[in-house]
Amino acid sequence: QESYAESRSLSVRDIEKSVTELAGVFQKLGEMVSLQQEQIERIDSNMDETLHHVDQGHNQLIKYYQTMTGNRALMAKIFVVLIVSMVFFIIFGT
Repeated sequence: QESYAESRSLSVRDIEKSVTELAGVFQKLGEMVSLQQEQIERIDSNMDETLHHVDQGHNQLIKYYQTMTGNRALMAKIFVVLIVSMVFFIIFGT
């Protein structure tokens, strides 16, 4: 009878020890999840910021392209005026 009671007592202590260890594991797991949540929030914030910068860069490239297109038209007009002026001075200058 006594050895049975001791055996049961040891079994209960082993179970209690296992439950305590399991609680510690779950506590560490909770801390790890909490840390990962902060990292995920930072990554999300960085992604939003990156998207904003990419949009700004795209807008700047569009403005630059439009400026270059406008400059091409201006350069073409100046070239035509110079050609017409040269032809005019060659024909009527002599």
